[in-house]
Amino acid sequence: MALETAPASSQSDGRWRITSVPLGANALSVAILNGGTAKAETYSFTPDGFNWATAQATVPDKRLTLKQDLSRPGKTTETLELKYVASTDANSAAQTLTEGSTGQFNVRRGVPNETTYAVGQTADVITYILGAQRPDAPTENGLDTISQTAYITAPTVRGGTIVA
Repeated sequence: MALETAPASSQSDGRWRITSVPLGANALSVAILNGGTAKAETYSFTPDGFNWATAQATVPDKRLTLKQDLSRPGKTTETLELKYVASTDANSAAQTLTEGSTGQFNVRRGVPNETTYAVGQTADVITYILGAQRPDAPTENGLDTISQTAYITAPTVRGGTIVA
């Protein structure tokens, strides 16, 4: 029997771009994403600092006298925990992602970070309101960091196509 072919992978280093845009703006528009109101956030985050997760509830599907309980997929819940470097730089996440702020994250993967947004690229859009900034405890030989919860306030767009 022949060995299975391994699917091609995509390296993540240098190939993510996370941009915040104001709530109400089209977070899939090149004009907005490359414009003055968009904020580049990618390199403010620590390696574990954009922890976007999806959990799914289980709907029980019990049957009379059946020896095994069955189940079905239920609603999903998305969470987003942020962690970024503490900084006084006006363009850093520590200064732009303030408590109570609303907006949208455009998350583009698989394209070099330095590549500007272009029509036809794909990205996810997460709509949020931000909780309190929580300074993290110091670590030996470490950086000062801030943790924050982004509460997701609208259904997430997954695999959206960037337009003009």
